[in-house]
Amino acid sequence: MTNAPTPVPSHGQATDHLGHGAFCEHCDESIPHEHLDVRAIIENSRDGARRRAVVMGVAGGATLVAATAAAVALEGVSVAFAALGTTALGWLLVTGVALIVTTRTGRTRGLVAGALTAAGLTPLVPLAVVLVADGWGAVAVTGATWLAAGAAASAVQARTWRALLLTPGEAGEQARARAVARRGQTDHTELTRWLVQAGLVAAATALLAVLPVAIVVLVPLAVLLAAWAGNRRR
Repeated sequence: MTNAPTPVPSHGQATDHLGHGAFCEHCDESIPHEHLDVRAIIENSRDGARRRAVVMGVAGGATLVAATAAAVALEGVSVAFAALGTTALGWLLVTGVALIVTTRTGRTRGLVAGALTAAGLTPLVPLAVVLVADGWGAVAVTGATWLAAGAAASAVQARTWRALLLTPGEAGEQARARAVARRGQTDHTELTRWLVQAGLVAAATALLAVLPVAIVVLVPLAVLLAAWAGNRRR
């Protein structure tokens, strides 16, 4: 038995990336290629950012309400709101210091320096919480507050990204190029990092409530973990 010869496209035809024998229906190019609807890609990226922010906001807000209610029932109003206020203030301070370090370090190393600074300061927030509140209710509120704060930050980032995609100039062009390059990709890194960070903050709060001296281990450990996570994303 012999194999039939492979048909050769006749003049006026070419095999496209789907295996069809024809010229491109959009142009006269015969080399396999694709046409991108850039406008649709940009809108999909903007919609995706908004959906992600809404999901995170709803999840973070609901978790915070539930944790606060449980803490009030278990530990009392003063403990619940002491943990909530201390965590929220700590998150703002950590974020603010990290932003200052990022802007002053330089464009190439700023993001890395800011991330490592935030990681090193974060364990100090659970330590501050255990000094003003105790009990499992405080642990739950601390983790939930960190989760809600991260959701709020994501909402700001999503709004900035959505606006940047429509901004004329070099910054907008770079953002649109990134959106086109990432089209069709499903990346859950941000959601995973958001959940893991809140869980680690809650775990650190529980540990420090029993063993405050563990802070001398948690600070360098947090920096090492952030460095490891950053290397994995490269």
